[in-house]
Amino acid sequence: MNRSDVPPRSLSTADLEAILRVTRSLAQPFDLPTMLGAVVDAAKQVLNAERGSVWLYDAAADELVLEIGTGLAPVRVPAGAGLVGACARSRAVINVPDCYADARFDPAVDRASGYRTRCMLTLPMVDHRDALVGVMQVLNKTDGAFDDYDERLATALAAQCAVALQRVRMTEALIDGERMRRSLEMAREVQMSTLPSRMPEIPGYEVAGAFEPAELTGGDTYDLAPVDDRLLVVLGDATGHGIAPALSVTQMHAMLRMAFRLGADLETAYAQLNDRLAETLADDRFITAFIGLVDPGAHTLSFLSGGQGPIFHYRAATGEFDLHKPTSFPLGAMPLPAPRRAVTIPLAPGDLLVVLSDGIYEYEDAQGAAFGDERVRAIVHAHRREPVADLLGRIYAAVREHAAGAPQADDMTGVLVRREDGGRASRRFPRTFDSIPAMADYTAEFAASRGVDPALLPTVDLAIEELFTNMVKYSPSSATDVRVDLVAAGGGIEVTLVDRDVDPFDPTQAPEVDVAQPIERRRPGGLGLHLVRKLVDDYRYDYAKHARRSTIAFRVFRPPAHGAANPGG
Repeated sequence: MNRSDVPPRSLSTADLEAILRVTRSLAQPFDLPTMLGAVVDAAKQVLNAERGSVWLYDAAADELVLEIGTGLAPVRVPAGAGLVGACARSRAVINVPDCYADARFDPAVDRASGYRTRCMLTLPMVDHRDALVGVMQVLNKTDGAFDDYDERLATALAAQCAVALQRVRMTEALIDGERMRRSLEMAREVQMSTLPSRMPEIPGYEVAGAFEPAELTGGDTYDLAPVDDRLLVVLGDATGHGIAPALSVTQMHAMLRMAFRLGADLETAYAQLNDRLAETLADDRFITAFIGLVDPGAHTLSFLSGGQGPIFHYRAATGEFDLHKPTSFPLGAMPLPAPRRAVTIPLAPGDLLVVLSDGIYEYEDAQGAAFGDERVRAIVHAHRREPVADLLGRIYAAVREHAAGAPQADDMTGVLVRREDGGRASRRFPRTFDSIPAMADYTAEFAASRGVDPALLPTVDLAIEELFTNMVKYSPSSATDVRVDLVAAGGGIEVTLVDRDVDPFDPTQAPEVDVAQPIERRRPGGLGLHLVRKLVDDYRYDYAKHARRSTIAFRVFRPPAHGAANPGG
C-alpha cells in the first residue's frame, strides 16, 4: 500500500498537551539547554523516537554546533557536512528511512558512542527573518520509519524550537542588563518580530493590524495569518505593560500558533491555551484575547473572546454596528471545565470586523475624558470605504488628536478585517519602472470585470504611471511595494496609491505649467503632474507622519475630450 493510501492520523490530546507544555517556561527565567531539552523531549514523546538533537548554526565559523543531543558528546561540524549540513544548505526536511544506505550519513558519532542510528528526520530551524538558526534531528522511530505525519509534527516542533531561541535570547539580554535600555530595545525587537511582517493576502478580504506599546515593550499582541484555507485573527492584551506582560503574550502567541499548526479546532485550541496559561501565569495575571477564524469560502467569522471587548461588526448594507460581548472570562484566570462553543456570524459584502484593545478606548486627554467607542464608530462609518490600513490609521490619529499631548498610559492595538464589496480591488507592485505594464494590465482587468467604460483607461493609466514614476523617483530609499486600490463607483473608477516608509511629497501642489508658451521657453519638469491635475476628478493627497505613509487618490468619471491628453500640442 502506498503511503498516500494510509489514512491520516489525528493528534491525541496527550500529544497536544505535551507539545503545548513546551511553551510554559516562556513566562519564567530559563537557560538555553533546559529549553532545547524540553523541545527534544516533546519530540521524542509525540514521534515515538529514541533520541533527538539540536544543532545551532554558528554563522561566524559557518559550522553547526551540537547543543542538545541525548547521550551524545558535544561536537562541531562544517555547515555542509553530513545530513545535518545538507539540511542546513537546502533548508528542507530530510527523511531518511535507512541512514546507512544514505551516502550523506556520517557514522562517526555512532562509532564513538556505540549507538546505531537506523532512521532519522532532519529539519531546518529558520527564524522570522528567514535566517538559519540551526537544525533539529529526531532518531530511530520505535515502530518503523518516520512518515509524512511525523514530518508535519516535527516541522511544527522545529518551528517551536526557533520560537524558544527567540525567547531565551530576549530573556538573557534582560538578565545581563548592565545597560537596561539596550536590553529593552532588544526585547522590543524580538516582541515586534512575533507580529506579522506583512499583511496576508486573502482573496475577497482586506486586513490590517497595528500595535503601539506604551513602553519599549508591551502587553499586547495581534496576529493575522493564513491557517489552511482560513484566516486566523488574534488580539491579545495581558494585564499591565512592559517586559513581564510582553513575555506573557509572546507565550500565548507561540502556544496558539502551535495549536493551529498541529490541526486543533478553534474550541480545542482555546481551551488548551486557557488551561496551559492558568497553570503558568501568576494568580494576579491573565490575558484578555479575541481569537477568530474567517472562512473566506463560506464568508463567516467564528470566534471566542476571553474578556476582550467590545467586538464590533459593521454591517455595510444597513450602516449599523452589531456589538458582541466576550464569550468567557480572560485567558489564564482559571481552567475551563469544558470547551466553549464558538460564536459564528456571517460577513456580507463590505462588512467590517473591528477589534481594538482598551488602550484605544480608554486613552484619556488632560481633563480625564476617555476616547470611547462612539468616536470609533463614527470614524468607521465615515471612512468605511477607505482601505482598512488607512481606516485603522485614522483611528490612531484621532486618538492622538483627542489626547492632545497627554501621555499614553496603555498599549494600543487594533485589527480590522473587511470583506470586499465586489467593486473594490487591491494589488501591490514592486517599486520599479518594470511594474508599469503590469499596472496597465491590472486596470484593464478591473474595468472588464466591473463593466467600467474602457474609454476611461487611457486617463487612468496615464495618471497612475505619472504618480508611480514620481514615487519611485523621489523615494529611492524605500523598499516597500506600492499598493494600488481600484473602486468602481458612479460609472467611473476611483484610484488610490499608497506609498509607505517615505517622506512627504505632495504632487497636487506641483506648480502650474503654462502650456501656451513655446517649448523652448517652458521650465523643464512638471508637465506630467500638470496633465494629471487637468484630466482627473477629485485629486487629493494625504500624508500620515507617524507612519510615514503617503496616499494619493483621484477619480475618473469621463473620457478625455479630443486632444485633452496632449494640451499644448
